[in-house]
Amino acid sequence: MKKCSTIINLSCNLIILLVFFSYTNCISKKQDKQGYVKETKTEIQKQATKDTLTADSLPLFQENTQIYYAEKIEALNLKNHIELLSSESFEGRRVGERGQKMAGLYIQDFFIKNNLEASVPTDLGKRYIQEFEIEKSKISTVTIKTNIQEKNIVYQNKEHFLANPLTYLHSENELNVILTGYSILPNEQINGRGIALLLDTDDKETIFYSNQDWNEKMEKQILSAQKAGAKAVFFVLTNSDNFKVNTKRLQKNKYLNKEFYTLKTEKSIGVYFLSMETAAQLFEYSEQEWEELVEQFQENSIPSNLPYATISIQVKKENSATLTTENIVGFVEGTSLKEEIIIISAHYDHLGQTKNKANFFAGADDNASGVAALMELAKTFATAKEDGFAPKRSILFLTTSGEEVGMLGSSYYTDIAPLFPISNSITNLNIDMIGREYIPKNKYSSNDYVSIVGSDWVSPVLHYTHEKANESFTKLNLDYSYNSKSHPEEFFYRSDQYSFAKYDIPVIFYTSPDHKDYHKVSDTADKIDYQRVENVTKLIFHTTWQLANQEKSPKKIEKNVFKDQN
Repeated sequence: MKKCSTIINLSCNLIILLVFFSYTNCISKKQDKQGYVKETKTEIQKQATKDTLTADSLPLFQENTQIYYAEKIEALNLKNHIELLSSESFEGRRVGERGQKMAGLYIQDFFIKNNLEASVPTDLGKRYIQEFEIEKSKISTVTIKTNIQEKNIVYQNKEHFLANPLTYLHSENELNVILTGYSILPNEQINGRGIALLLDTDDKETIFYSNQDWNEKMEKQILSAQKAGAKAVFFVLTNSDNFKVNTKRLQKNKYLNKEFYTLKTEKSIGVYFLSMETAAQLFEYSEQEWEELVEQFQENSIPSNLPYATISIQVKKENSATLTTENIVGFVEGTSLKEEIIIISAHYDHLGQTKNKANFFAGADDNASGVAALMELAKTFATAKEDGFAPKRSILFLTTSGEEVGMLGSSYYTDIAPLFPISNSITNLNIDMIGREYIPKNKYSSNDYVSIVGSDWVSPVLHYTHEKANESFTKLNLDYSYNSKSHPEEFFYRSDQYSFAKYDIPVIFYTSPDHKDYHKVSDTADKIDYQRVENVTKLIFHTTWQLANQEKSPKKIEKNVFKDQN
């Protein structure tokens, strides 16, 4: 009865507001054929150089509607999700294991019950589960073999070349490798082949270990090669000292010689780094001829016959195992701008159980808090659409798996199987740990702050919209202490927003890093500040609502570069 009374009161208030605005001629609206309320004319005042919706510029009806749905986000519901996801029943949600799959089913069931749309295509229709495979293994040995002047030559990893263990290394027989200089030539057919590229590096620059070691140009070249169907990428390090430094680093680094998880798909490719000496020999050039060739590429003088070599790669692995895991995806389709996609993401996997299985990593903040926020956001936007307030832009709610072992779920979505053209993704709002106080707490009188990373790096529209949404509605302290690509903790590269940022998609990373229970069994639900989670979730809601309905997009939608992304 209480719910019915609330609905009746709301309906009366809305009718009064509609009559008032009709009488004053401030705004005219009409009902479209699907029952959505659709604006035909507005008198919204926009700032001279900004084109975003703010509380000051919103008609009262729109502002009240937005506030009404924001109030549906409540700490109690968030708490229920966090306590369940971080409970012993879910066994720490380790990727590929029972607890992670149980958590995925819980999220899927929630999406179904709250009328989120399925968007993952199958032969029998669409579903909520985006399944993919991960390989868990330790690289034992990698060798490259070729035949030069009827002699079999064998090159050894960590001596003549460096195999990047963070990529999907696999054996290849009779692989043709083409050297195209400093960039992949647009007219070169590289499908089924290897691609070799010259790479200028500084003396002390590292070439792998973390995402920060990848420079932007390298990242885009690898992605382009992968999209074109290349089997492997070989970077030729033009600085011999750099090769020597990284060789020693790879030999000694315990992290780079342990077990790794990598995406296992037909499109996944291995990445290798060659010394100049190895490359010259591989492509059968004398030292002088090789120097002349490199100079030609530096001057953008492309040889009429590109150098090529035929090699075989042998990769031996220890304890190799294939795991199946899942992203869980819900969708709210927009109306007039539905081709533009806002992606809200949060990873739901964590570290699983301790080695002796006597305890488990609850992951209440990391990242049950982010998943709970995403789930309540999804429910709220789906409810608003059912009530006739569908967003203009579409919203994809992406809960990812495999984040803790290399952001593999988000990489699978962006690099391998985007559900919509990646060029149509206008924003990624990634939520990872929003429930705890962290180091900058001394800056603020109360726990009313959240760390923001990336909002102002690509799109002024995104940053301005976010700042104005907070100023108008939630009034939290936005902490930018970690908002730097060069921050020593590398937070920008350590969560799923990076998978979108590398495609030049504007991102915001919401987090509360650096608290004492990070990646410990003590990250439990009793330590979460649930009012804080509610406040941050409402900030994300208001930002999303504004982005979904304002005229200006954070990113211009252009023709998709990779035509196979559908």
